[in-house]
Amino acid sequence: NACFAGRRIVLFSGGEAKDEASVLAEVKEVAAGGGAGSIMGRNAFQRKYEDAISLLNKITAIYKS
Repeated sequence: NACFAGRRIVLFSGGEAKDEASVLAEVKEVAAGGGAGSIMGRNAFQRKYEDAISLLNKITAIYKS
């Protein structure tokens, strides 16, 4: 399910390439500020499949909390 409390998570393909810790820190800041997403798709699309799925699961968990 891609909808949380009436909001959807959308993955855009832009954003600066970063390490996982930096991506997650940015997502936490956005979520804490009331945001529902950020442009960080490059950080998923340019990783190995397994690493991308792991990262996206962590991001989803942040926005669900």
